[in-house]
Amino acid sequence: MRSVRITDSTGVAQARRTAQSLGESVGLDSVAGGRLALVATELGSNVLKHGGGGELIVAVAGHGIDVLALDRGPGMVDVAACMADGYSTSGTPGNGLGAVRRLAQQFHVASWPGRGTAVLAHVSETGLADDLPAPIAAVVVPKPGEESCGDSWSCHEDAQGRTLFVVDGIGHGPEAARAAHEAVLAFQRHREAAVGDIIEAVHQALRPTRGAAVAVARIDWASSSIAFAGLGNIGSVAVPRQGPLKRMVSHNGTAGHTARRIQSFDYPCGEGLIVMYSDGIGNNWSFDPYPGLVLMPPRLVAGVLYRDAARGRDDAAVLVARTTRP
Repeated sequence: MRSVRITDSTGVAQARRTAQSLGESVGLDSVAGGRLALVATELGSNVLKHGGGGELIVAVAGHGIDVLALDRGPGMVDVAACMADGYSTSGTPGNGLGAVRRLAQQFHVASWPGRGTAVLAHVSETGLADDLPAPIAAVVVPKPGEESCGDSWSCHEDAQGRTLFVVDGIGHGPEAARAAHEAVLAFQRHREAAVGDIIEAVHQALRPTRGAAVAVARIDWASSSIAFAGLGNIGSVAVPRQGPLKRMVSHNGTAGHTARRIQSFDYPCGEGLIVMYSDGIGNNWSFDPYPGLVLMPPRLVAGVLYRDAARGRDDAAVLVARTTRP
């Protein structure tokens, strides 16, 4: 996953190059690569023209590439009208979003007046409309000025349920990234264990590292419940389609160093989302200002929360997953 800040036209060019490079790394052919470059250029230009600047996040997604454009501009009163070719508020021909919709195999917009706009476009090699967006997605961005990211995530899915893992290596930079990497490896080795046992295994694996905050959530299809265990300050929230958020309980400690108590808790969950995030994301957010966001693709949800709740002084990770069987 790569992030490009866009404050002027050079940022748009960098976003295009970044998207092309990532597309080449997953084997997109020249035709799909060309579509991807145009998508990144159009979305970057829109962020600059209509949002006053923002950020493009480019990530591998299945057999293609997701391009996520985030801005804090005026937002859209009427998304459908803004999608029509010829519509413009900046004196341009007004073909940007319409062009992206035609070039991409998935296309989604989240915008609210006064709260900016988030656009998600997925480009794959087929050129045909893809299936529904992935039910699990994340936005993970290093601290500004850092190349390595100490935040990471992983997941596992089987016939019984879906298991999610988030790690925040202590501090930032290469050593934090190493701790996160070791934690993910330990999770993958023990991913079918009970959530408390996974945390214990990660705790033991991280002893040679600087340590990390970690959390595991297991969604069980049969019981419509979430088993959760956490060590340190990974935030985890169940977000129902209707009703209040339910925040989950982690114990104090640092995996690899201090774990006085590892305990799992069970939470009921119906249709909706689970959001897990590192302490690079603030806690004072809700879905109330974003009508309809809970129904949108997980990558788009993660992008909106990252955009509006990131502290800006640490690595940041937001993992979003659906709580119902695919």
